[in-house]
Amino acid sequence: MADKVCGCNVVTSAGVVTSLQLVVLVLTLSSSGLILDRDHLWQAIYPRTQYNATAQAAANGTLKFNATNWAQAWVELGQAWYVGFGSYWLFSILILVLSFKYYRPVFVIPNFTALVVGCFMNLFEFAVLLARILVVSKDYRTDEYEEVIYIYVMGLSLFAFICCIFFIIFISKYHKFLRNRYGHQVPKFVQSRARTGYHDEAY
Repeated sequence: MADKVCGCNVVTSAGVVTSLQLVVLVLTLSSSGLILDRDHLWQAIYPRTQYNATAQAAANGTLKFNATNWAQAWVELGQAWYVGFGSYWLFSILILVLSFKYYRPVFVIPNFTALVVGCFMNLFEFAVLLARILVVSKDYRTDEYEEVIYIYVMGLSLFAFICCIFFIIFISKYHKFLRNRYGHQVPKFVQSRARTGYHDEAY
C-alpha cells in the first residue's frame, strides 16, 4: 500500500491539511461574525444612496428598491448558522488532532463529516448573500458598503467550498491509511479498566 499522497507521507499531508483547515475556518468564521455583528451598524452609519424616483427612472426600470426584510433575515440567519457550524468544525479539528497521537481512524470521522457539511454550508452562505444583492434593483446593487462586503465574502465562500473538496480527498486518504494500518481499535484512554482482583470486588 502506498503511504504517500501527492509525494508526501500520508500523516504529513494530513497534518498540513489540518493546519490549512484552521486557516480557512478562521477566515470564514471571522467574515460571518463580522456581517452578523456589524450589518445593522453599517446600515445606520453609512450614507444611503438616494432614490431616483423620476418618471425617466421609472420608464428605464432603474428605480431603487431596497432589500426586503425576507432577504435581510436570510442573511442574518445564514451567518448565524455558519457561525454555529464553524464551532462544530473547530471541535472536529480538535478531535482530529487526537488521531496524530493515538492513530485511530475513529478520530477522523467527525472532521470528515464537518467537511462534507461544510461544502453545503459554504454554498448556502454564498446563496443567501447573492439573493440579498439580487433583490436590490440592478443599478444600485453595489452602492452600499455592506453589499461590497457581501461580494468579498461570497468569493471567500466559493474558495472555502473548493478547499473543503480538496480537504475531503486528503482526509479520506488519511482515514484509509489509519484503518488499513491500525484497524478500528478503541483508544486506550476510553477502554474499560481491567479488573485487578480483590480491591475491585470489595467495593
